[in-house]
Amino acid sequence: MSHIAEYLVGMIVSILVITSMFVFHKFWAKTTKTYWVRIILFAWMLGNQIYIVIFENITFDWELCYILAWSAVILMACPTKLQIDLFMPLVMVGPILAIGGGFVGTAKEFGFDHFRYWNYYFAHLGIIVSYLYIYLYDFTGARLSWQSIRRSAIFSVLLLTFVMVWNMAYIPVGTNPLESLPVGTKPNGHWGKNYIYKFIFDNLGLGYLNLLAQYFIMIFGFSWILFPLCYTMMFFARPIYANQGTEKLKFDIHEEILGIKKIVTKQNLQKVYATIALKIKG
Repeated sequence: MSHIAEYLVGMIVSILVITSMFVFHKFWAKTTKTYWVRIILFAWMLGNQIYIVIFENITFDWELCYILAWSAVILMACPTKLQIDLFMPLVMVGPILAIGGGFVGTAKEFGFDHFRYWNYYFAHLGIIVSYLYIYLYDFTGARLSWQSIRRSAIFSVLLLTFVMVWNMAYIPVGTNPLESLPVGTKPNGHWGKNYIYKFIFDNLGLGYLNLLAQYFIMIFGFSWILFPLCYTMMFFARPIYANQGTEKLKFDIHEEILGIKKIVTKQNLQKVYATIALKIKG
């Protein structure tokens, strides 16, 4: 693996910055009384997006982290609960996988002397920090709930469906999306520049499958693994403060893990047993 030092620096810095938001929460909570953190994150994320447009010649892309990067710019300017509900679970998987898989991603080609390296690792880190900052320190009142889970799950499925339909609609001439990849053909070139699923399927060696098969594997396979993982991470990375960093919240793991102590009580179990007994007799 080339550029291993760059990969380690990107990983270690990302871990330290994210960890600091939980360990040094008092410091971060104080910053909520000013705008300087949001201004810095806004400028950094916007600058990275401008770089992508000018130097990478990408005016728009349906790739997940590209969408999340622009959403982070908007979030820093105008935080909303809806945006947290829709995008926060995706932030828990997209940018984190991008940083963790940097040794096989775009960053593997660049060293410390190229801005693309800094753009790759620290723009992804910027997305995570932007969303965590707004979520952990309660700028919007967003919480993980069954409503937010439904919202984000429906939105994610619609986004994944739209991206695949878009890919099929603008597939290179002469390519059949319902036929598997010819032997010896590279998936990225074969499926065209709109092949967004490459970031998962190509890296897993499954890019040879036809696009419809990739879609169904994503929806009915990977999604059932990734979604629960995202929501679990969100549950434990829950807001630390309420009312924009002014009120410290308490977290009792025994009381609050999905309300299990409040649900699994002796009286509730007796009701369940009684209901089952009635159904068996009836």
